[in-house]
Amino acid sequence: MTANNKSQNSDAAGKLNSLSSCPSGSQLPDGTAAGCGSAVGSAAGSPAECAANTGNCRPGSPCGKPSNGRIISTAQSICPLCHKPIEAFYVEEKGQVHFIKECDEHGTFRTLAAEDAEAFVKWTAHPVVNIPPKKAITKGAQGGAALDDDKQNEPANPAAANTECPLHCGTCENHLQTACCVLIDLTGRCNQHCPYCFAKSDQDADRSGELSLEEIEAKYDLLLELGEERPFNIQLSGGEPTVRDDLPQIISMARQKGFEYVQINTNGRRLATEDGYVQKLKDAGASVIFMQFDGTRDDIYEALRGEPLLEIKKRAIRNCEKAGLGVTLVPTIVNGVNTDNIGEMMDFLVENVNVVKGIHFQPVSFFGRHPEEHSGDFPGRITMFGLLNQLEKQRPQFKADDMCPISTGHTLCCFYSTYIREPDGSVKCTLSARKKAEGVSCCDTAGIGTVQQSEGECCCGTPEPEADSCCCGTPELEADSCCCGQSISQQEALEIIRKDRDYVLDKWEIAVPQIQEDGAQGQCECSCCGADSQPETPEYSSSDDIMDMDEFLRYYRRNTFTVTGMAFQDVMNLDAERVKRCRVQVLSDDNRLIPFCAYNSIYRQ
Repeated sequence: MTANNKSQNSDAAGKLNSLSSCPSGSQLPDGTAAGCGSAVGSAAGSPAECAANTGNCRPGSPCGKPSNGRIISTAQSICPLCHKPIEAFYVEEKGQVHFIKECDEHGTFRTLAAEDAEAFVKWTAHPVVNIPPKKAITKGAQGGAALDDDKQNEPANPAAANTECPLHCGTCENHLQTACCVLIDLTGRCNQHCPYCFAKSDQDADRSGELSLEEIEAKYDLLLELGEERPFNIQLSGGEPTVRDDLPQIISMARQKGFEYVQINTNGRRLATEDGYVQKLKDAGASVIFMQFDGTRDDIYEALRGEPLLEIKKRAIRNCEKAGLGVTLVPTIVNGVNTDNIGEMMDFLVENVNVVKGIHFQPVSFFGRHPEEHSGDFPGRITMFGLLNQLEKQRPQFKADDMCPISTGHTLCCFYSTYIREPDGSVKCTLSARKKAEGVSCCDTAGIGTVQQSEGECCCGTPEPEADSCCCGTPELEADSCCCGQSISQQEALEIIRKDRDYVLDKWEIAVPQIQEDGAQGQCECSCCGADSQPETPEYSSSDDIMDMDEFLRYYRRNTFTVTGMAFQDVMNLDAERVKRCRVQVLSDDNRLIPFCAYNSIYRQ
């Protein structure tokens, strides 16, 4: 650790220990109680022990006792109540990490950041590569006011005085990562009413504000202008996008405009219940179905979605199999609701790997609609570290060490790995240790813009990285450089962008179903409908034994899958540095590209 970093942490420690007690009776925007009561899983006493649940305690301990926590790093956040930008701290307390911040008006707030401090520190040490957007849409200055469009050197109007990140999203010139995927909300309507819904969608929502086809076309044209040579990947969402009867036209329009990847974010209900509908989406050019799938038991769906839905999910997947349209399962993970079902979700994926090409875990974030009340943190919160621990505990073949963060984003936002199902039904991780050490983008473009190194070396040839630094001891990363300060050329940056977006496209291609390849009228291969999930293949003990290239490619295409996760932020744990590196952005009604977590925490109407 450099002397400068030691000084910063010393200053931060002083600020942390001087935080004032928080007033009782504050409420978050959703009406639940605020305050710094005991964090979930913390050793600091229960809310009942904490000044009769008034919240009058300092971060790190109940009832005003001094904190013994170690500050790992500082951050910029917002007050959950007034959204004023405030300083925050990642603090280690008895083996866990908490995110702690104080508003001078509303008091102190704390939330769980990691169940395992050692894993947190190791994880956040991974290298990153920053590739800023091609064009800024809004203007803002770190720690200062945004600049008026017509007066480049003067602050904007006084009503917009508090414009530190993330209050001027658009994206602005301080954003560090170009988008990989851009989300367009097509509707606020839905065919379900889920107790947990980040968009707060309703079955009887007004459709008067829905985008027309002409307005959607204009948004596509804007994205082509804002994007690099390889267009953004598109996510069509809502609400529930399939409630729009013109969804196939919207997909087709995107493909005709040149967007190579169009993802449909859906609960799967219409895909399950309407004959031929999935084929219409496939024929229109849909690339993948990103499907709500919270577990393999109906009690889970009743808790999270308000009704039993497992059979509907299975029918939707069967119909996707028939149409040759790949699926990724998207579970919202809520502590105490479906954390015990993670292993069975993985079993379901492996059994249906020909059509289910990945699972994308989303630890619950508390924005939109949710039933939880709290004093301090939300009881249902689980971090991606806790999720990975549960995954390995329930299915040891999926080790936490198999996973790594993406290098073209923030380390605390995602985890990623790739696997193959072996002929005997076991699984093998296909992401090498070297790739993880080099840094893996969401699309496996590690190595671009860096010197190729030998095993055990840093990219500059250093045999042993220093413990408290970037891999080469560099205290601070340059915005457009590798961790060792190597410049990334414009051409290399464009190549990373292209491979990022192409990989997202390619990994969802699935093998043509056996019933279509053979022209037979039999049942499909997926186990979700009770059919035999094992296609007819020669006997091999391992995929490594397959020597014929065509046969290997056929096997590989049918049996590879990804395990990923994204830890969205809410007003309790929003970190401006994570927002600045966000690669999933929402195209808002007023045509700004807003990082997903900031959009749902602050900007969504």
